[in-house]
Amino acid sequence: MALTSSMGSTPDADSSNDAPRDLGNAGNVAWAYERVRSLILQGDLAPGDPISQVKLSQRLGISRTPLREVLRLLENEGLVESEHNRRVRVAPLSLADVEETYATRIVLEALAIRLSMPTLDAYVTDQMRDALEEMREQAAREDYERWSIPHRRFHQLATCGAEVRLSRMLDQLSDHAERYRRLYTVQSPHAWSTGLLQHGAILDACLRKDPDGAAEALGRHLTHTALNTLTLVAPEHEPTRVRTALRMVLTHHHDSTDRTCRIPRQS
Repeated sequence: MALTSSMGSTPDADSSNDAPRDLGNAGNVAWAYERVRSLILQGDLAPGDPISQVKLSQRLGISRTPLREVLRLLENEGLVESEHNRRVRVAPLSLADVEETYATRIVLEALAIRLSMPTLDAYVTDQMRDALEEMREQAAREDYERWSIPHRRFHQLATCGAEVRLSRMLDQLSDHAERYRRLYTVQSPHAWSTGLLQHGAILDACLRKDPDGAAEALGRHLTHTALNTLTLVAPEHEPTRVRTALRMVLTHHHDSTDRTCRIPRQS
């Protein structure tokens, strides 16, 4: 089931970055891949939009040969889809993708923050506090683009003790969540204030050196975003995978503290 999004396509946005490149074929592919990927994740190429290879190659200033390789890489990543007539479009938002992305993030990021707890010294937590304060400033302005930078840094700091492979997986999952995170944040009236409280709870647990508490706070934060995104677009949907992922995160904590596991319901 595809989701609709209010993120309009703005093909001329940030056009200063769309300059002709002469980096050789491999360089053009690498540069164009990052550029087109960014356009998709930021909503400049909107979910479900058809992609004109002619127009896009002209916009980027590269030939269609490296562009076809770029689109192949993006298709492998699940960000574009090829149709039977060889036309290509931006992958639409979908209920299955929301659930899969967030269920995986909940489990892996909770694992990563537990593993990172020994490395979260005062230097790291001070940086987390600074990132949260910057998030607070940008939330007051409701400036999503500027808010997203310290937000990403906060999550990376909280999981900085994870090994390289896990860190890379978390970065890619965060990238894929970007379209849903943006939709929830700009359309939910309490997203800004709630997000600040939830990140504050994560930081508090890190300051206490409480791995279970940090994992729970992080898992509940990601679950809240997923459930409220789904509520916006499909309130009748039962998010079994998201709830199961959170239950897995909470099991160890609540088994050890003999407390009842309370999984948030959709609002």
